[in-house]
Amino acid sequence: MKILAALATAMIIGSISAGPVLAQGFPNKAVRIIVPFPAGGSFDVTSRLLAQRMGPALGHNVIVENRPGGGTIVATEYVSRLPADGYTMLVVGPSFVINPALRSKLPFDPAKDFKAVSQTIALAMAIAVTPTMPVKSLKELIALAHKRPGEIAYGTSGPGTSHHLIGEQFGLVTKTKFVHAPYQGGAPAAVGTVGGHSPMLLVNVAEMSPYIQSGKLRLLVVTSPQRDDLVPDVPTMKEVGYPELEATNWSGLVIASAVPVEIARRLNTEIVRALNLAEVRDLLKTQAIRATPSTPEEFANLLRTDAARYAKIAREANVKLD
Repeated sequence: MKILAALATAMIIGSISAGPVLAQGFPNKAVRIIVPFPAGGSFDVTSRLLAQRMGPALGHNVIVENRPGGGTIVATEYVSRLPADGYTMLVVGPSFVINPALRSKLPFDPAKDFKAVSQTIALAMAIAVTPTMPVKSLKELIALAHKRPGEIAYGTSGPGTSHHLIGEQFGLVTKTKFVHAPYQGGAPAAVGTVGGHSPMLLVNVAEMSPYIQSGKLRLLVVTSPQRDDLVPDVPTMKEVGYPELEATNWSGLVIASAVPVEIARRLNTEIVRALNLAEVRDLLKTQAIRATPSTPEEFANLLRTDAARYAKIAREANVKLD
């Protein structure tokens, strides 16, 4: 009995001390950032900027790997099955917390299988129309939609995205009916609207930027709490009377929930350091992306609050992707 008690005590001590020991030797090989989107988008660009700056500080390369597909489910499931050693981080956006509300069967549990490391960026979303649309304000768009219910299509970056759900909430709040036109990304959605396939668009301002100055898109409102520097003359949802539609698209990094907290803290330190570099902030700003480094606790709170918000919208709008 004494021997068994000694063994049990040793196991407990070993489990308590394992985290710090692992953290002291971390990393001893390359770290990967898995991006569940194609190359070239805002989340991908941010990940590559981070990788370039984090590598030297960690003493090993940070490799960005794109694994798009399945509304981010492909990449998320892949990371969920890897060892919980901290060597793989997953880029997440609102779809990470939206998917559980829209799909009855997921091969992972975002809340239980992952934990927050840091938020990385925030992006203003906007509603825009083509110049041929006879509206110059959100009020005029709503009035037109009341006259033509179910006739106006709005392009988004895809089904189950924050753009899709905010579009659904927009219809609920204003008592209008629009037709959702999902694309495989915000940039293709912008191209589709400019090409005349959908007269209305709801994506990130960053993805609209190539068409704003040329006059191929007319911006009506931004959803962010404050006006966007790229389009300072465009009012916010709060300014036009719809504060409940205020929303920001965001991205951040998570790791497996079983990764020792010391490793998560080390990764957070390097992410925050990189995002606070003036050169990184300036590069992101040129693409209408705002660096928003955070503590793990702050990012975890954002994940919880947005999960609740989007689940409510999905229920009220009866949105399902099964």
